Amino acid sequence: MKIAFGIVTLFGGGGLQRDCMAIARRLAAQGHDVTIFAARRRGERPEELKIELLPNRAFSNHRRDLAFAKAFADATRGRFDRVVGFGKLLDLDVLYCADPCLAAKPAKWTALLSSRRRIQMQLEAASFAAGQHTKCLLLSETQAADFRRAWSTEPGRVVVLPPTIDRNRRKPELRSDGTRERMRAELKVSGDQLTWLAVAAQPKVKGLDRAVAALAAFPNARLVIAGIAEGSKAARLVRGLADKAGVRDRIRLLGLRSDIPELMAAADLLIHPARYDTTGTVILEALVNGLPVITTPQCGYAVHVTAADAGVVLPETFSATDLTEALRRAESPQRRNDWNRNGAAYGEAQPLYDGLDRAAELIVAAG
Repeated sequence: MKIAFGIVTLFGGGGLQRDCMAIARRLAAQGHDVTIFAARRRGERPEELKIELLPNRAFSNHRRDLAFAKAFADATRGRFDRVVGFGKLLDLDVLYCADPCLAAKPAKWTALLSSRRRIQMQLEAASFAAGQHTKCLLLSETQAADFRRAWSTEPGRVVVLPPTIDRNRRKPELRSDGTRERMRAELKVSGDQLTWLAVAAQPKVKGLDRAVAALAAFPNARLVIAGIAEGSKAARLVRGLADKAGVRDRIRLLGLRSDIPELMAAADLLIHPARYDTTGTVILEALVNGLPVITTPQCGYAVHVTAADAGVVLPETFSATDLTEALRRAESPQRRNDWNRNGAAYGEAQPLYDGLDRAAELIVAAG
């Protein structure tokens, strides 16, 4: 088959972007001809993938999304056997959706009148409104329930995928083969210094403000953040929060990294107190790599932390006190070791790696 993938921004550090490229590779390995269309690309170009950039002169995010959606529909019409969107676009055969349902969220009257919401609702309706033909691949049952309820989407068009963890990113052995010591030396971490790892690009959504504030109560801990580069708008926000909390010298921003399993081996704890995360793929990646997790129930994959007994899921209503208490529990080396073993064992025993293969199967079968 000739298959077109559409994604607004393509770069190696995002979960949706990695899934897009991983599924493209799977389909190409099966003999399909896959082209990824994007409005912009960052980082190294994956040479084995066919990528086409579509011109886009919009300045705001929502207008860029709409312009790309129209350009992608025009570029693929009549040329491909399957048209697949990674993000809400137009005229799709298949949508791979990691976003929450906008229509399910209450909005202020000012938002209802804004062009931003109008465009976002237009793109959401194009796949989810009753009567559309798009097959919608979703990542959590809660996410799927919201879309069905808000749009009356026909049940047969909505599929919840199994977890989409890449088996190649499961490397618990890195904690004991010398990689941990090498990476801690690279990060300039002293032997007994607790290292919290955060993997995030959106400081508020992923709760980095909560993590930075909590750091003030733990003088022997430091926070390492992958996903935010020095000099960026997000970095300025994080640095401002760190200055306010008096912890600037104990925070390190690493930018986009491809060696997340190695960073997880170096860390003592994944801190992910997000306000919302459809899945929180990084949570499950941490567990299977033997890294204990502190997170919130607003993350779809938080259920695995409880099931594995490999960390702490905070109460439904967030409080800084609860986060501090969880981090106090995580100061115990014995408790962290127990969580480490539990997470690694869970990753070995549970079927957590079939989601991307299932997505590839559904794309081929969607006609």
